[in-house]
Amino acid sequence: MSWLMTLQRWDERLTRGLHVPPGHPLRPVVVVGAHLGDGPLWLLIWLGLLAYMYRTQGNVRAVLLWIGSAVLGAMITYAIKFTVKRRRPQEIKGFYSRKYDAHAFPSGHATRMGTVAFWGVILFPHWGWILVGISVWCILSRVALGVHYLGDVVVGFLIGLFASVLLWRVAG
Repeated sequence: MSWLMTLQRWDERLTRGLHVPPGHPLRPVVVVGAHLGDGPLWLLIWLGLLAYMYRTQGNVRAVLLWIGSAVLGAMITYAIKFTVKRRRPQEIKGFYSRKYDAHAFPSGHATRMGTVAFWGVILFPHWGWILVGISVWCILSRVALGVHYLGDVVVGFLIGLFASVLLWRVAG
């Protein structure tokens, strides 16, 4: 058996262990968590942050870099998604678009949450670690619901971190 098949079986086994079935007491917690990485939510948050930073003469540039890293991460993620075309563990309505996001690997939500974790700590060093916790809650919730394998969210998160570090260093 090839190393890729071994890795895939290991990923599937770990993913099954994290599944939270309907009716489980934690199901509402993972449903909420799975939506914390939704694009429209973060678009509103970024616009609010830009307005706040502009009004308070805060770090508008860092918020723009955050948005840029999310866009760069999304470009990388979708290029990989449309190349690899890994199927989702199961189909669940309301957690992704079947039209433009039918594939699981890597997770776009996890990519976005990788940027949230990074820039949250950069912009808000005293309490930004809460955003790291929210990011982990979101990506593990996507696995717990069965819309992603664990490997999908780990790689997506790393892409988000990579895009953030790259823009931070380049714009440094």
